[in-house]
Amino acid sequence: MTPADAALLSWATVVASVYGVASARSLRRPVPSGTSRAPSSLSAPLLLVRPCAGAETSLPLTLSSLGALADDPSHRALLRLRYAVATPDDPAVPAISSACQRLLARGIDARLVVTGATAPNQKSDQLARVIASEPEAPVVVNIDSDVDLSTFDWDALLSPLSDPSVAAVWAPPHEARGETSADRASEALLGGSLHAFALLSGIDGGGLVGKAVAIRRSALEAVGGFDALCRHLGEDMELARRWRALGARVVASRGVAVARVSGRSAGAVAARYGRWLSVIRAQRPALLASYPALFFATPLLTLAATAAALSGLAGSPTLGAVALVLLLRAVVGWSAARASGRSRALPSLLTDAALAEALLAWAFARALGSRAVRWRGRELRIEPGGELREAPMSAPPT
Repeated sequence: MTPADAALLSWATVVASVYGVASARSLRRPVPSGTSRAPSSLSAPLLLVRPCAGAETSLPLTLSSLGALADDPSHRALLRLRYAVATPDDPAVPAISSACQRLLARGIDARLVVTGATAPNQKSDQLARVIASEPEAPVVVNIDSDVDLSTFDWDALLSPLSDPSVAAVWAPPHEARGETSADRASEALLGGSLHAFALLSGIDGGGLVGKAVAIRRSALEAVGGFDALCRHLGEDMELARRWRALGARVVASRGVAVARVSGRSAGAVAARYGRWLSVIRAQRPALLASYPALFFATPLLTLAATAAALSGLAGSPTLGAVALVLLLRAVVGWSAARASGRSRALPSLLTDAALAEALLAWAFARALGSRAVRWRGRELRIEPGGELREAPMSAPPT
């Protein structure tokens, strides 16, 4: 066996093992039912915050959605729903006002809150200000503005908090079908690849994605609250790190969160995932190498093995291992689609694989190329450790 054979065979074995474990563990998750479930018990005020910024096309649908949480009069009486914007002229305000009118008519305490948030991480700043104004709620739920709650499983999100050791519960997000090819690539990454959070939740117990998350207020206060995170872009990862340090648990919900985002360009989608990987580069740098090694490894491994075989440096054992990786990559796509409630047809799985791994490779290159990110119209720099710094505004790319 040549050195190239040994190296490629080792790489293929690791990739195949991770693909197999992730797929097997995802089978413990139920297939999304397409119907919402109410909380099994809700006996104290529940603060639901939806930070908003900008006029996203999905807002008229998503901001009015509550699913089964709004069906029971006793739940409606305990719900405190707050839509947060930084300024009164935010383009999201008309959609928020319309949603408030509809929900108030159903007996739900829904209000618009102008927070005046100015910190680099506007979301954390808005959450901190709203939570401070609502001291009576022992559980705080953050739901991002693009999440559609029509089929949301509230029981899966809230029930684990009955365990005092659980600090937070998060619902793995994925995206509904969008309009552009870039939307399709983003949908494929979150619902048809190893990076699907429904799969990652089974292999990375320390993870937390804050798109739809329920937090025990006492646990939040124990780590300084969102006030302490206003200079971190990845506030969810930083929260998880601080809770782990205290011995508190963060768990993934058995339900999922469906985001409705559409009309994006390829550059905008790549920039979004580039920001995610920039956060990993700053906060969990050792994990960054896992992206080419695992998350978009299939095309790299296939190309390397093919080149080695053609040059006589690799033989049939390596090619057999790569063939197994290709098979298991298809299983990963099937498992991610199943856990997200998406199509598991073979043409969709093949398209998902190509789009997801190309998008991740592009985002990875962006994250390596610069620590500067453009986020919600602001130019920021992510320092080691994840802290944000204001950076001089540059002209937008042409």
